[in-house]
Amino acid sequence: MKEEMVRSIHEMLNLEVFLVTLSIMAATWLVLLGVNRLFVVLAEKFPRHRVTISSAFPVLRLAVWIAVIVFIISGVIEPEMSTLIALSATAGVALGLGAQETVKGALAGVLILIERPFRVGDMVRIDAHYGEVTRIGLRTTWIHTFNDSTVAVPNNILFDRAVVNSNSGSIVELVAVKFFLPAGVAVRKVKDLMLEAAACSPYVYRKNPLQVLVEDEYDRGFLTVFTVKAYVMDVRFEQMMASDITERVKEGLAERGLPREIYSEPAIV
Repeated sequence: MKEEMVRSIHEMLNLEVFLVTLSIMAATWLVLLGVNRLFVVLAEKFPRHRVTISSAFPVLRLAVWIAVIVFIISGVIEPEMSTLIALSATAGVALGLGAQETVKGALAGVLILIERPFRVGDMVRIDAHYGEVTRIGLRTTWIHTFNDSTVAVPNNILFDRAVVNSNSGSIVELVAVKFFLPAGVAVRKVKDLMLEAAACSPYVYRKNPLQVLVEDEYDRGFLTVFTVKAYVMDVRFEQMMASDITERVKEGLAERGLPREIYSEPAIV
């Protein structure tokens, strides 16, 4: 039995099989590299569909690699069934003992691509990190923050932590900008001013409604909290829209002689 298995393995691992396998994998990698660049160009050319286009490539890449591996095993290596079962069991034990974290990360990456709690192009918050998902690999997810930093998050920790997805595959996103004013401010005038400021911002997605919510708060004194809720036309303009609305509100308060805000605070809803 052992001699037959050794002979079968020796036949599988000859130079011809190795070169064919290497050529197929190299060709697959080059093709996927070209397809990835095509998807990037298409995503930038059609920004309204950027998230949909960008999120399709990781799923396509996984499907292609699975198909290639199955083809190499069944069509190139062609192992005997008994040898395949024995090698699979041996590899499973070795991976289970020596590479548990790597296997967990790879399985988590596959589950993320299948269940899609987030996708490439989504704005997510994971612990203290917030930004756009730029890549989902088998072991790591990359996030690009508004501070122009790239954060690599291991996939195996994502199922133990809460992940906040701000746009869930959409190009638009609800952004809330809070203003803290003295309690005696003229509420109606301030609300009208804030609605006007949001409506005039070039970053606002005007097909969705604008809202200004009012509530009272106590922080070393009574305050009136105004929350401007508006949808940004592109998730990448989130902070620019919040800054633009804040600037317009401050200027409007000064021009109309209304009390200045104590401070403002952008937030994602």
